[in-house]
Amino acid sequence: MIKEARKARGMTQMELSELIGVSYQQVQKYEKGSDNISVERLKQIAKAVLVPVSLFFPATAEIAAEAPAVYAKTPRLQKDEKELLRLYQRIKAKRPKKAVIELLKTFTEE
Repeated sequence: MIKEARKARGMTQMELSELIGVSYQQVQKYEKGSDNISVERLKQIAKAVLVPVSLFFPATAEIAAEAPAVYAKTPRLQKDEKELLRLYQRIKAKRPKKAVIELLKTFTEE
């Protein structure tokens, strides 16, 4: 599911690895299922690829079958959008994050 979510975003393993703070080789291991992954890491991945973390925990086959529909509804990010998201996610403090949001709102208000 991680690979599908990443690809649906148009994201490389390297880009995902940078967003979640691991090597791209570690992302490969997560995608292959050859390495255990913590819930916290899954949360980071879900945030990076903009899907609900619950997508990685399909309770039934019915929920798993709905996963492709979630990906289809999610548009691919353009290169500048990926960069904006990557930079925003690196901001740790709440105040600067809020300031960025407010600044962006000033550009989108009509």
